[in-house]
Amino acid sequence: MKTNNEHIFDLCNQLVAAVRADVKQDLYQRFKAEFDFQTGMHGEPLQPVRRRGERGTDKRPFRPNSSLARVYRTLAARKHGINIKTLARESGLSIRGVSNAVHRLRQHGYKIVVNRAGYQRPKYRLAS
Repeated sequence: MKTNNEHIFDLCNQLVAAVRADVKQDLYQRFKAEFDFQTGMHGEPLQPVRRRGERGTDKRPFRPNSSLARVYRTLAARKHGINIKTLARESGLSIRGVSNAVHRLRQHGYKIVVNRAGYQRPKYRLAS
């Protein structure tokens, strides 16, 4: 007796699965049609969000806490020139590291002017 009812039970299960899939697809289509666009609190359409990689090139070619950034911030904070020892002390780098950072900043297009007046140490500053 079970063998006669098994094929009917399988057919019913297949029919229920097909109806559920159809209902699920219908609900998905209705939901997508109703909520496909995004609005703000007051119903205005939102501007598309720009993802992190789509924002284009960065204005500065170095990371915020890198040695280049520290030397750049030290130079940008003053209008007058700074000698290399002061730059090294304030940026936390060695004198050699500061000279390398100045060289790399120049390679990135920053204009760094050196004043070598008299017998004093050369003074570095950003050209405005």
